[in-house]
Amino acid sequence: MTDQELRDAIASLVLDTQAFKRQLAVSQELADRRAAEADKREKERAAEADKRAAAADKRAAELDKQIKELGKQLGGLGNKFGSFTEGLLLPSVENILRRKFGITSFHMRLKTRIGEETQELDGFGFVNGEKNIGFIIEVKSHLDSRAIKQTKRELKRFGDFHPEYKGMTLYGIIAAVDAISDKQRDAVFEAGFYLVTVNDDVAEMPKPPRSFTPFSTRA
Repeated sequence: MTDQELRDAIASLVLDTQAFKRQLAVSQELADRRAAEADKREKERAAEADKRAAAADKRAAELDKQIKELGKQLGGLGNKFGSFTEGLLLPSVENILRRKFGITSFHMRLKTRIGEETQELDGFGFVNGEKNIGFIIEVKSHLDSRAIKQTKRELKRFGDFHPEYKGMTLYGIIAAVDAISDKQRDAVFEAGFYLVTVNDDVAEMPKPPRSFTPFSTRA
């Protein structure tokens, strides 16, 4: 190989090397651009996912707020309905107590607070003098064993909240708003409580069985 041929070979090699470098640079630039675009798309997808998650959290919070508000409204409606029911039933209970036991005074929704303790009674009727007896009335839309236990508990607590009635003999009456079964009726009588039921929109006090022994306590 002559000197000229060698110089030509070297020049060709240099040109090929430069061309390879340019091609490599172009390929690297294209790869970097694609990587940047892919990274951009990934960030956009992540941002969109975060946006959807934030929107979902906001909707969940709004739904939770609506559910809580609805619960408050339903609870308030239940309380209003309960007060409405008591307001209709208790005057009939008062008339029954006046006829059957001769009570002279009657209180609806008697609420008393001493310190941190509170007692709330749906109704309380009494007569002083020789009889000196009182009747605690609990109105129940759902009559079960808990209603019976609660009535007995309020009888026993009454004297602590009302010392002015000290020495009075107390009896319990459960007024059932809804229709009750024979089993529920028997449970009330077995507990020693009088019962008031509603039939055809008329309140009445069923006659207790012969075995009935009224539960009583002194205030």
